[in-house]
Amino acid sequence: SCLIRKPLRSLHCHVCNSCVARYDQHCLWTGRCIGFGNHHYYIFFLFFLSMVCGWIIYGSFIYWSNHCATTFKEDGLWTYLNQIVACSPWVLYILMLATFHFSWSTFLLLNQLFQIAFLGLTSHERISLLKQSKHMKQTLSLRKTPYNLGFMQNLADFFQCGCFGLVKPCVVDWTS
Repeated sequence: SCLIRKPLRSLHCHVCNSCVARYDQHCLWTGRCIGFGNHHYYIFFLFFLSMVCGWIIYGSFIYWSNHCATTFKEDGLWTYLNQIVACSPWVLYILMLATFHFSWSTFLLLNQLFQIAFLGLTSHERISLLKQSKHMKQTLSLRKTPYNLGFMQNLADFFQCGCFGLVKPCVVDWTS
């Protein structure tokens, strides 16, 4: 643990051996802690990873429609799958990898956006609240926290941008 007074919403990461402001998680895919300084970059990473994987999935089907002499409508599912494997197994392998990465990255992206926009919480805070609610007699509401300022304000604060003057971000220095 850090030997300094920790700021609000910060946590000491035992993997990185550092104190991270507005700690969300230690990401195995990036090898870094996700927190105040890079959380929005992590969201962009997940978004673009999902987009690229979706583009590869789309491209695989376009490739098969142009280069393989079979169609799903005419031949049926099993004949179509056999023809695809025979036509280009490497494209099928790329499709399976892209589908796997599309699945987890899209799930994480939607989960992160839900936590940010609707709850105003980080992953660590949400998990901690869920663990605490199991040990308490009354249930804790994830929506009623001091950090949840409403959908638009949560997004404006997270991305540090306003919405045409309607919503202005609250600039908070989580490092002090």
